[in-house]
Amino acid sequence: MKLNKRIFRILKENVLRYLGVLILIILGSYTFIVATGISQNLNTLVTTFTLEHMQEDFSFRADKVIRDSAELENEFNAIIEQSISFDATLSDSLTLRLLSKTEKLNIPAVIEGRALSGPGEILLDPAFAKANGYSVGSSIRAANKSFKVVGFVSLPHYIYPLKNVYDILVSPNNFGVAVINPEEFEDIDNISTIYSVRFNDRTKSLNKQASQFRERLHETGITESDWIDIMNNKRARTAWASITGMKTMSVPIPVAMFLLCCLIIGIVIWRMIRHESVIIGTLFAQGYRRRELMRHYMAIPLLLAIAGGVIGSALALPSIEPSVMAMISYYNVPVIDIELNFINVLIAILMPVLFLGLSSYLVIRSELNRSPAELMKGDQQKTKVNALERAFKLDRFKFSTKFKLREQLRSVSRLLFLLLGVTSASVLMLLGFTIMNSMDYVFKNSTTDTFRFEYEYAFQDQQIGKAPDGAEVFSAGRFYSENNEGIEFYVTGVEPESTILTLNDSAGRPLSNDQTNITKPLADRLGINLGDSVSFINKQDGKLYTFHIDAVADSYAGQFIFIPIAEFNAQLGLPENSYIGLWSTKKLDIPEELLSGTKSLSETANAMDEMMGPMVSMVVAMTLIACVVGMIIIYLVTSLIIEENKNTISLFKIFGYRRREIRVLVLNSSTFVVLAGFMISIPVMAASMGAMYGYLGAMINLVLPVIISPFYVVVCFAAIMLTYQFSKLLCAKKVNTVSMNEALKAGME
Repeated sequence: MKLNKRIFRILKENVLRYLGVLILIILGSYTFIVATGISQNLNTLVTTFTLEHMQEDFSFRADKVIRDSAELENEFNAIIEQSISFDATLSDSLTLRLLSKTEKLNIPAVIEGRALSGPGEILLDPAFAKANGYSVGSSIRAANKSFKVVGFVSLPHYIYPLKNVYDILVSPNNFGVAVINPEEFEDIDNISTIYSVRFNDRTKSLNKQASQFRERLHETGITESDWIDIMNNKRARTAWASITGMKTMSVPIPVAMFLLCCLIIGIVIWRMIRHESVIIGTLFAQGYRRRELMRHYMAIPLLLAIAGGVIGSALALPSIEPSVMAMISYYNVPVIDIELNFINVLIAILMPVLFLGLSSYLVIRSELNRSPAELMKGDQQKTKVNALERAFKLDRFKFSTKFKLREQLRSVSRLLFLLLGVTSASVLMLLGFTIMNSMDYVFKNSTTDTFRFEYEYAFQDQQIGKAPDGAEVFSAGRFYSENNEGIEFYVTGVEPESTILTLNDSAGRPLSNDQTNITKPLADRLGINLGDSVSFINKQDGKLYTFHIDAVADSYAGQFIFIPIAEFNAQLGLPENSYIGLWSTKKLDIPEELLSGTKSLSETANAMDEMMGPMVSMVVAMTLIACVVGMIIIYLVTSLIIEENKNTISLFKIFGYRRREIRVLVLNSSTFVVLAGFMISIPVMAASMGAMYGYLGAMINLVLPVIISPFYVVVCFAAIMLTYQFSKLLCAKKVNTVSMNEALKAGME
């Protein structure tokens, strides 16, 4: 059809406008394919790894050797394997955890080099090896022995290799894991024996099966310690949080992009048809059918949708493998194969076609349903005053303000598009800064304000006596809610006169440690208020204990209930003056064989510093993307305003308005909407982050506060306004090119 020759001419006349729409479609398709590609590949890799290499359900240490493990396996339909662990100190700040090679559970996977075959050989965690300069074939000295590095290894129970199971951040510069043959431990003192268990029946509750198993151990006279179940093990669960997060975010962001494109295309096509109504009416009169005109005007959105989907897919496919490998650098999982799912490519192309095609079809059909005679009369609605404009009573404002407000209020669809676009771009920009600020608040400011110690020492068994100088004793037990097994937390007994633990209420007033205090994140998750009496199950003995809450501490250092240690020991039936750990401001000389683990707050701060580098890069990328999206949207709206006001601009020039005055009137008319969009983005972002953090807490039992920094809000506002100014500069040339005879042409028509 000859009429279709106009399509490329229309695109060429408004190349920047349609290029902006194309970029948004490309971003949506690209985001969808990359996010789904990462989540699907990680899901496959982690699932395959944990199943094939037999990830444990829980592990523990025992005060006696379990001699009837075969009988326990038959009784509980489980697999039980004994292994050995030893923390070798390589330097003051570097620890390497040596683990014995296992055959039934937590089977090591060699990802580079070869498997262990003889004495004096070791397999290293690849992140630790890279951070500390060890390669395959190099030598490492640990536990007063020299080992040859024969390969790198992945372990199902150390996918996210944390030193302590309740740490948050991995730091390969401070900690790593390695695998050696069991025989290597024969001449190493103070080793720890660990029992790993995996149930064959995957349909029953893990907690119930574990509780029954623990009761059976107690009946045989065995007391366990350091009980770690897989559902509350961040070494395993953190990877699943990332996978599910990617799956969750792979749909809303692209859909939001496509919906914005639908709104843009709908506005553009509607205005094009209204502007060309006389031409369309004439074509009707000449014999063109509605379906021919429908195909003609549908060609533009469909062409953009297909081109954007194809280009976005073409750019995304090569990005999947490096993106997955970047995630694997955080999660130690063997990479067997990275699959490219072409169904996702098809979806990424069909989604914009469906969204844009449907929205454009509805808009075009509504206009083409008008009769040829009505169309040939031209656009009769351009001066109609809507209810929104009447509600603002613009006559009370001066001319410049009245003109700017009227330009926005006359087109509700254009106003909505600009408002949603600026809000979306601002939310995306604020999101990155808020994540970074929340992490910094929790892991530096809040932890430092709450805990005033440097070292934490956890003993394998209960100790009795007084703490050394510069240290304080504490006792702790893991509890969970009767109605929600996923929320696990510590009830910690502390010294009533403790100077190491400092808690404040919401008003900043110090709280006494001689009472029962609950931290705010745990209180919020469980719906606990001041004065409540609450009951929880002790994971150690499966019994229900009741605590009366005296105060809620405004601390995000963790999910804790703090009570006086004497009360804790009495309630749990522990010996008087007993404790399970020490908090100390200085390093203590404690025999390693007595300890189940140590923790240094400075290492946590170092790990946070290591993580901030990649996080800053992520924030910069999100800011740049947000700026591009914001610039495209503001440019599109501003160009529409200029096109619709050519006659007005021409009259301004005839009346003697200077170019600068005209630009201020026309280009600055969107300022109110941009400001409103940014202001709306702050509560929207806070609500979004609250939902995201709530999901994160459900996945890995970690609660983060939504901390909005005024400084970062100002930075984001400055970035949005700079983007707005740049968009106006791009449109300024269009204002200048409008000639005075536009008004004369309109008058003649």
